[in-house]
Amino acid sequence: MTYQNIENSDELRLSSSERSSNMSTDATAGDFLDDKQAEKPALGGTRQTWLGGSRGLLIGLVLGLGLAFIGTKTGSMRGATPVTEGNAVEAVASATVTTARAEEAPIRQTITTNGTVEAFDLLSVAPRASGLQIQSVNVREGDRVSAGQVLAVLDDAVLRSQIAQAEAQANAAQAQVAQARAQAAQDEASLAEAQENFERYNSLFDQGAISAEALTSRRTEVTTEKQTVEAAYAGIDSAEATVRSAQAEIARLSTQLDQTRVLAPSNGVIAEKDATVGDTASTGTPLFQLISGDQLELAVKLPQAQLAQINIGTTVQIRSSSDADLQLEGTVQSIDPTVDAQTRQATVKVGLPGSDRIRPGMFLQAAIVTGSRQGVVIPAEAALPQPNGGFVVYALVAPTGEATKSTVKAMPVDVGDRIPATADEPAKIEIVNGLQANTPIVVEGASYLQNGDIVDVVEPGAGA
Repeated sequence: MTYQNIENSDELRLSSSERSSNMSTDATAGDFLDDKQAEKPALGGTRQTWLGGSRGLLIGLVLGLGLAFIGTKTGSMRGATPVTEGNAVEAVASATVTTARAEEAPIRQTITTNGTVEAFDLLSVAPRASGLQIQSVNVREGDRVSAGQVLAVLDDAVLRSQIAQAEAQANAAQAQVAQARAQAAQDEASLAEAQENFERYNSLFDQGAISAEALTSRRTEVTTEKQTVEAAYAGIDSAEATVRSAQAEIARLSTQLDQTRVLAPSNGVIAEKDATVGDTASTGTPLFQLISGDQLELAVKLPQAQLAQINIGTTVQIRSSSDADLQLEGTVQSIDPTVDAQTRQATVKVGLPGSDRIRPGMFLQAAIVTGSRQGVVIPAEAALPQPNGGFVVYALVAPTGEATKSTVKAMPVDVGDRIPATADEPAKIEIVNGLQANTPIVVEGASYLQNGDIVDVVEPGAGA
C-alpha cells in the first residue's frame, strides 16, 4: 500500500491539525538530535557533515516505518479493498434464534400438592387348594386381566391320578351292579319254579297223594329261593352304592382339579405378584393383588384452610417428577369429612384415568384447579434464570434495517406460575412484571446472547 492510498483512506486520513502535531513531533526529534550533536565535541568536518546530512534520512526512515505499520494493520482489518466514504459496514449477527410474542392468556389458579397412588378396590387372590406346588404363573405385575382368566396353575398330577383310580372303582362297581342284577333275575326264576312246585305238591297233599314231609320240603325250597332273591337285590344295592361313592369321589377330585387353576375374580390389573413356581400353595396365602376394575386414585393431604377452595368434581392436573411424559387429568372424588387434629390436614381422593404408566404406591404431583385469571405468558425456555435468583428475557428492540436481523435487549422480569406442557403446547411461564403483551422475545438461542447482540431471526423449527 502506498502512502497516497493511506492518505485517501477514510479511517487513516489525517487532519491538518493532526499533521501539524506530527510535524511538531518530528521537529522536536530533530532538535533533540541537534542538541546531542552540540553536546559532543567535533571530530572533524566529515562527522559533522554526516550527521547533518543523515538527520533528514533518519526522520524519514522512522516516519516510513510507522506508516508502513499502519498500512499493514488497515489491510488486515479491511482487506485489500480500501474503505471509502459512504461504504457502510454490514451488521453481523452473533446468533441465529427463533422468536415468539408475549401473549395474554388465561392462567389457572391451582393448589399444588403431592400424593400417593392407591387402588380404589384392591382384591387378594388366593388359591382354593392347599398343599400343591405352583406349576406355572401366567401373568406379571401390571398385566390387565379379565374375569375368569387363569393367573396360575398348581400341580395337578396327584389329583389326576386319584381321579383315574376313582373312575376305575366306579367302573368296577358298575360291573358288579350288572352281575348282581343278572343273578337276581336267575334267583327270581328259581323262586318262581319253587313256588309252582309247592302249589302242585300242596294240591297232591290235599288229595292224599303225597306225604306231609314232601310238602314241607317244597315249602322249605320256596323259602330258600326267596332268601336268595333278597340277597341278590342286596348285592345290587351294594354295587350301586359303590358306584355312587366312586362317582362322588370323582366329582370331589374334579372340583379340586378345577381349583388348581387360580382365576381372576374380576376385570382389573395385577398390582402385586407373590406366586413363584415351585412354592407350595395355601388357601390362606394370597398369590396376587388385583386392582378391581383398573380403578386408581391419588390420595393427597390438604390444610384445612384450603378445603373450602375445592369441591367434588374439581379438575386436577397430575404430573410426575420422574416421568416427564406422564401427564394426566383427574377429578376430586371425595373429601375426608374429618381433619387430623395434629396435622390440621384432610385427605382428598382424586380419581385417575386408566394408564399403563401409573401403579399403586407411586408418588405424583397434583395441581388442583381453583380458578382462572388473565396474565402475560411466554414460552418457559425464554425466561433465563440468573445467579441472583431473578430471570431475564431477551426482547427484540432495535431492527438493523435488514428483514431478519434485530438487536436484543436483556430485560429483567418477575415470573409467576409455570404452566406445564401439553400434547399441543410447550411449557409456559407467567410474567408478573417487566414485560408487556405482544413484545417479541427470543426463545431458542436466548441462552447464548448478551445485551445488545445482533441476532438472525428464523422461523421456529428452521434450525440454526
